[in-house]
Amino acid sequence: MKENDKLETIQHCLDEYMIHQGKHEIDEIEANSALAHAGVLSDEEPSPGRPLRELLIRLRDSNRLPQNIIQRYGMWKIRISRSIAKMPLFYQF
Repeated sequence: MKENDKLETIQHCLDEYMIHQGKHEIDEIEANSALAHAGVLSDEEPSPGRPLRELLIRLRDSNRLPQNIIQRYGMWKIRISRSIAKMPLFYQF
């Protein structure tokens, strides 16, 4: 599976999870737990969220991190990707 396809699968799975749970934003530990439950990405018992953190760090370092995923104060925050505008809209009056 290509990394882009894997990222799209992860995005779709997390979007469905957040919509089902009624949340707009989750952290990497909860996201990795949801992905492990769906069978998309395994999770580690001693350090929960580590596989997803490593993937996000690789994406950040290669400048391919999606707009809905940010790192604040050392923690990753993931928002619903469908709520991010695809193109900025500017209205001049």
